[in-house]
Amino acid sequence: MRRRRRNRHRLPGAHESAAGRPMDSASRVPQARARPVLSSPAHLVAIVHQILVWPWRLWLGAAEVAGGFVLRAWQAVGLPLVELGLGALRGALRFSEREVTPARGLAVVALAATIGLGASQFSDYRAVEVGAASYRAVENLAPAPEVDERSPRSAHGVTVFAIAVAALFVTVFAIARNWRLARLLAVLGMAVIVICLLVDVPKGLREGSAAIDYQGAKATLLGGFWVQLWSAVTLVIVGPLLAAQLRSERAARHPRRARGLDAPGVARALHASPRGSGVEGAAT
Repeated sequence: MRRRRRNRHRLPGAHESAAGRPMDSASRVPQARARPVLSSPAHLVAIVHQILVWPWRLWLGAAEVAGGFVLRAWQAVGLPLVELGLGALRGALRFSEREVTPARGLAVVALAATIGLGASQFSDYRAVEVGAASYRAVENLAPAPEVDERSPRSAHGVTVFAIAVAALFVTVFAIARNWRLARLLAVLGMAVIVICLLVDVPKGLREGSAAIDYQGAKATLLGGFWVQLWSAVTLVIVGPLLAAQLRSERAARHPRRARGLDAPGVARALHASPRGSGVEGAAT
């Protein structure tokens, strides 16, 4: 009887279930092995995530440090330089609005044209290309050799150089003294154009003895000729424009003198003339 009571009050053991039935030890082994098998993909994903995230975090940290350095450098150096440059541009704009006028701009163009015209007399204006037909396919890489180079003075002497010097003095005196002198620039430019077309071109396009000495010789005009020609065209265009601008600026500075209505001058002329007293008496 005592043994039966002890068996009744005995708790279920390790090999018995809550219902008193013994558990199979083989059924617990798959459950114990399933946990590491199921958790291994999660661990793998976590490892891959850390591998990918750490370089990104390092790069972000380096970018933050570099961005802070660049920002401090910009605030210390870049921003003051930009403000200084903008101030210089504003000052240049105010100066140009006050000092740079159309007449002065045209005067600069006229002076540049006269200087270019004079400088063109000391460079070659024509040459003879030897074997130009053979070099036509590769003229960009290996142009034909040139012989018999000549300066413009060989065709017309010092005439164009003298015209350039005259144009320089005309421009200076037109700016300083009389605006009407600027009209002479068109005349001087036309004279140079006539010399270019009637003297320089016919002489420059003659092969001469080079056609006998070399095969396939061809005369060509060089850069000196074109500088001379376009400088003359510039003078023809700028001359009348410069005269008109100088006249308008001086009329704006002296409106009475430009219109012939200088009241003090008229009064002095009336007092000086014998008829002026009679006119004044009649007026009184």
